[in-house]
Amino acid sequence: MVPRPGLGARAPLRRSDNSPASWLSSALLLTLSITALRLTAERCLPWGLGTWLVLAFGALALDEQFMLHELRKFRCHEWTDACGWGAVREAPMLSVAVVGWFSLAWLHRALSHRSTRALLWVGFAVGLAEIGVDQWPEVQPHVDWLPELPALLTTLEEALALGALLRQPKT
Repeated sequence: MVPRPGLGARAPLRRSDNSPASWLSSALLLTLSITALRLTAERCLPWGLGTWLVLAFGALALDEQFMLHELRKFRCHEWTDACGWGAVREAPMLSVAVVGWFSLAWLHRALSHRSTRALLWVGFAVGLAEIGVDQWPEVQPHVDWLPELPALLTTLEEALALGALLRQPKT
């Protein structure tokens, strides 16, 4: 980006990892947020769960688009010495896993079809694999025989969750 006179150089407001589908995860998460809003308005999801999903998927879309958890992970050592511990650096990702587990159980109870629930759990399994990929640098020195996952697999979690929500009928 060319700096404008008197304003200095500014970073673009988009993901900067330049991966071929860097926008896909945030777009799918935003789509999930909008779909949850629609399903809540149509009373396909309970109000509390729908509101939670709208907010949670919206926050995750922002995090994914602007790489906020990566920023925290790789820069937190500048803010506190506690970031010398892996668990502190990885706290945002690990908290998503814990909160996601409870959200998944809540959503599982709200979904009415077995096949819809199956899509949800497959998405969860892919999500676990994604967390494994994200934690790879922490684990690699100890378990170097694990294969690396294909990049496409890391976008399937959101697509499977979207498929599960789109199958939910009105109750």
